[in-house]
Amino acid sequence: MLLSAYILVPGSHFGAMWRHPYSETDFCDRALYEGVARSLDRYGYDYAFVPESLAAPMSDDGIWQTMTRRGASGAIRHDPALLVSPMIGVTRRLRFTVTLSTTFMEPYHIARILSTLNHFSNGRMAWNVVTSAGASNAVNFAHLAAFDHGDLYERAEEVLSVCHDLWRSWDEDALVADKQSGIYARDEKIRQIDHKGRYFDVRGPLTLPRGPTPTLMAAGVSPKGRDFAARWAEVIFAIQSEPAALRELRDDVRARAERMGRSPHDIRLMAAVQPVIGETREIAQARAAHLDTLVAADSARSYLTALLGLDLSGVPGDAPLVPLLESQRKRPAVDAGGMVAWLAKLLDSRPDVQVDEAAIALSGSTGTPRLVGTATDIADQLQALFEDCCDGFVITPTHFPGTFEEFGRAVIPELRARGLVAEHHQES
Repeated sequence: MLLSAYILVPGSHFGAMWRHPYSETDFCDRALYEGVARSLDRYGYDYAFVPESLAAPMSDDGIWQTMTRRGASGAIRHDPALLVSPMIGVTRRLRFTVTLSTTFMEPYHIARILSTLNHFSNGRMAWNVVTSAGASNAVNFAHLAAFDHGDLYERAEEVLSVCHDLWRSWDEDALVADKQSGIYARDEKIRQIDHKGRYFDVRGPLTLPRGPTPTLMAAGVSPKGRDFAARWAEVIFAIQSEPAALRELRDDVRARAERMGRSPHDIRLMAAVQPVIGETREIAQARAAHLDTLVAADSARSYLTALLGLDLSGVPGDAPLVPLLESQRKRPAVDAGGMVAWLAKLLDSRPDVQVDEAAIALSGSTGTPRLVGTATDIADQLQALFEDCCDGFVITPTHFPGTFEEFGRAVIPELRARGLVAEHHQES
């Protein structure tokens, strides 16, 4: 079972994370992230996972002020590669996933960034490959041509191809550093890649010697996204509220990979989950109920409009949601993913749900399954999912970084006792 910690601030899949009484709030403090990394390493997490977006969070009308004022998810965004750099230096085993965009970054930059981090970490890097789809990501790159969905993935394919060629542009024995002869590198073992494609013209070689290739992660759920994951990814990151959806996604991507000549078992799926742990079930349930009281209705409404493309201007919070969905019939955001299925389930059980009720519930977990109970209860739920439909979990915090500490102290030992995670011996 793979375990990853989701490093997203000031909100996470719980949009009001920073308001939790146990949360830190200085998200520009380097020491905070170094402390998180040490803790994750100590408890035996496999990854620290840093997501990315390229603009302030905003509603569908482009208004960003509400969600920034309320500290919604992504109001603070560090460069992922720079964020993990100090974390690498205080750990020995923990791996790091950085999210880098194939749409708004050049392949030479990506290849060099990941090569540098992999050299510095002794091969502990993973790349969450994203196309940064959606208008909100493009607002700071207006000088670039707009891409349709197919173009995004065609460009991503070319970026991956160029990066791999750059990483292989040095043979493993090219670097000799022979002081006596004065030969630092054997140039005959270093090659230009001379790539000329639709989007890029890259000569190479990379200005770094050969090192480990990063693990590749992908999260697309569209047919093109699934094909991309099947061709390149080793790990799929999924936000889905139902086991059946997770099972279908993993089975489908593995089947596509097999048709492409890959072993389907080379692909593992990690599902986002939000644990709420209590000493007793009653305490855990009370903590879960308290979380939604921290979510501001205006911020939640902005988030709902961003995902569903609704116009809620002038709509009262107690208005029923279903008539609005039926009358506007707008297309959901490209990254809505499992949240659309989550909403459908909510409407099945509560067809009269009001706008603010749905918005606050969505901001409470962003469609991520909320696992509530004792450490044993949480372990039971994770084991059931692991045995049914996924290979690991991305832990999304309700308070930062305390959720990771609680999960590490209470749940990981339970999973380890069941033989679901490896024995872990902290290095000195």
